[in-house]
Amino acid sequence: MKRLVSLYFCLFTLTLSACGGDAAELERLKNENLDLKAQLQKLNALQSEKKVRYILKIRLKQANFTLSIKKHIKNAVNAIDFELPVDKDFYDSVSKGTEIVDKFRFGSFVLYGSFGDWEMTVKDKEIREM
Repeated sequence: MKRLVSLYFCLFTLTLSACGGDAAELERLKNENLDLKAQLQKLNALQSEKKVRYILKIRLKQANFTLSIKKHIKNAVNAIDFELPVDKDFYDSVSKGTEIVDKFRFGSFVLYGSFGDWEMTVKDKEIREM
């Protein structure tokens, strides 16, 4: 019985000495805990903010150098309008009517003798909050 009490006393003493630790280590851990809580609050604040999307409405069409009214009507009817999300820098660098692509269709010229190009222009700009 005396051995059991002394064994418990030794274990209790070891536990207290192990838990006591350095006051500096305890202070460092408290500071680290506070820093982590502050970072968590910042992340939660960022998530709760509304996200902004910059959208460009683009028109893509084919243009031919011809006097045929039929081809001009066909190109106007076949024009494609679509929306494209872009970053803020690109959004700010373009305005309505800006021509993004104006590329000559070389393959059509070689194979069919057709003079034409692709025209991609900014039709509209929009900022959406999500």
